[in-house]
Amino acid sequence: MIEEFKDIMLSKEDSRYQHVQRIVDLLISSNSDLPGVFETEWVVHVVENPDINACALPNGQIFVFTGLLEAALDAHQLSFILGHEMAHALLEHTACVDVRASSVFWKQMEVLGTLSKDTPIPEWLSTHPSHENRADHLDRLIPEAIKLRESCNCPALPFPDPREVFNLTAKQLLQAPENAITANK
Repeated sequence: MIEEFKDIMLSKEDSRYQHVQRIVDLLISSNSDLPGVFETEWVVHVVENPDINACALPNGQIFVFTGLLEAALDAHQLSFILGHEMAHALLEHTACVDVRASSVFWKQMEVLGTLSKDTPIPEWLSTHPSHENRADHLDRLIPEAIKLRESCNCPALPFPDPREVFNLTAKQLLQAPENAITANK
C-alpha cells in the first residue's frame, strides 16, 4: 500500500497528519496494557484521497484517507474508526472518548448518502453492514460501553448527548434537502 499511495501521502508537517497521529498516540498510550498494543510499531500514513476509508495492517501501518477526515465531525468519531481499525472495539473505551459519537458517525454517513442521491448498494451485496444498521448496532452497545468507560475511571460524558444533537440537525437537513449541501461537491 505504501508504494500504491506514495505520491499522494501527506507529509508529517501537515496538520491533518498531525491530527491523526495525536489520536493514534492517545489510543496507544491509553491501552498500553493490552497485549500487542505497545509492542506494535504503529506508523501513520494519511492519503490525499476523497474516499471515506481507513485501514490498519498487521505490521502496524495505519492508512487514513482525507475523505474520512472530512466525514468525521470530531476527534471522538475519528478515534472510533481508528480504534476499530487498530483492534476492533477494545481501544476506544479506555481512551475515555465519548462512546456515543460512534453511532453518530454512521448516522451522519447515512444522511450524506441520502443527500448525495447516489443509488445505495444493497446490504446483501456489500462487504459491510449498512450505515443505518451499524449505527443501530452501536446504539445497542453504548449502554455497556458507558459502563466499561466508567469502570476505567473516565470523566463524565459531556452534555448534551451528541446523538440527540445530530438527530435534530439531520431532521432539519432532510426536511429541506433542496437547501442542503450534498456530499457530491
